[in-house]
Amino acid sequence: MDLCLHEDLATEVTLQPLQRFDLDAAILFSDILIIPHVLGQTVHIIENKGPVLDPIEASSFFERAEDVDLQEALSVPLKILQNIRKSLSPTKTLIGFTGSPWTIATYMLEGGKSTTFHRIIQLLQTRDPLFIQTMALLEKSIGTFLIAQIKAGADVVQIFDTWAQAVPEALQQDWIISPIRRLITRIQMACPNTPIIYYGRGVSHLYQDIVKGFSNIAFGVDETVSVSMKKEHLQPLAPLQGNLCPQVLVAGGAEMKSKVAELLTAFQGTPYVFNLGHGIVPQTPVDHVAQLVDLVKENRSSP
Repeated sequence: MDLCLHEDLATEVTLQPLQRFDLDAAILFSDILIIPHVLGQTVHIIENKGPVLDPIEASSFFERAEDVDLQEALSVPLKILQNIRKSLSPTKTLIGFTGSPWTIATYMLEGGKSTTFHRIIQLLQTRDPLFIQTMALLEKSIGTFLIAQIKAGADVVQIFDTWAQAVPEALQQDWIISPIRRLITRIQMACPNTPIIYYGRGVSHLYQDIVKGFSNIAFGVDETVSVSMKKEHLQPLAPLQGNLCPQVLVAGGAEMKSKVAELLTAFQGTPYVFNLGHGIVPQTPVDHVAQLVDLVKENRSSP
């Protein structure tokens, strides 16, 4: 978390990939847990374990959080965006981002990364005030942060909903679709010309309901979504981003070359952003990243 809030270092880390590879865009170096951090929930990053968050004391946490001046509390990440925009070529896109209300709430209420989501689902199903207040606070804070990112220089903003699939199907309308639609509405009212990318892992079947009535929206798709699903059901809705499996990038070689060609051929002539279906994993060889960038560039320039 300290690195995300160090102006010079976070700026440098954001720009480093573009200095090494011919990428089309830079994405802000940050962490989705910066929001609970500035709202007053202590976030510990434990080596070999990941984030651990102190329990929320509902009686005092929300009262203090409502008093936080988010523009001031997030001034460092916003300054980092301004620095990146000044350093970045005008031909390169700058992407801002945050997590979704649901995904950030899982960390806040589970106390860290969860594989079962038992506690938050129990709170969700009983409509516990702790869950309701957390989601309302996050929706408000995320909207404020994304609008501020755009005003600081982000050309595009992305909302990552990594744990969306954990929401029970019967409750997805209330806790995935509706909050995301309200966020999009708020952002587009403030910044109508800025594209918004929503990435919901495991919930691409909800995209039709999310995009309804909106324009200037794109969808990130995870590595489990087939080419036929993307072509037949998702591409008609909005531009797509994705979805090479990160493990294919680790493997490299002929398999990577084949999968890249498959994706680029399938979406040739359509609004499409090549990307991984999820984050790059630590064991990825750097040489494979260079090969991937070259493959995409070569295929894109081919007639």
